[in-house]
Amino acid sequence: MSRSIRTQAVCPEQVCFPLAAQAARLLRQAEGRKDENICLITSAQPEKLDARKWLEFNRAGFGGIENGLHQRLDVSHNDDRCRIRHPYAMLVAGLFRRISNSLFMEWRTHQPHPEYLTTTNFQAAMGEDHCKAALRLLFAKRPSLKPP
Repeated sequence: MSRSIRTQAVCPEQVCFPLAAQAARLLRQAEGRKDENICLITSAQPEKLDARKWLEFNRAGFGGIENGLHQRLDVSHNDDRCRIRHPYAMLVAGLFRRISNSLFMEWRTHQPHPEYLTTTNFQAAMGEDHCKAALRLLFAKRPSLKPP
């Protein structure tokens, strides 16, 4: 596998991402596979994170990301089986999945024996009433936290 990266200093307004100082485009090429273009954003200034170091971090961190957050999203929310294809809908669904995962991680820290808890436990603890309220808030034309 070969990797190449192009970096550029940016300001947060250019990329619509708070604290962004640098953006990069990473190209991964492997024999027998389609080329992958990946966009990256960091708050590290270019003088503190040059292209070579960024490639090292990306290579070392990829397994951690794939085995951490992505694995949680796929197992908990069937992320890889998602049938959503519209870019904005994918963005919204992804944000909700990540929010759900973050809420689970926070909830788990306050439970006895957190090492044995899963998102299924979290969803059951939230109960059906909370789920109905969340869906009502999500799909309402005029969202409100007040009950109907």
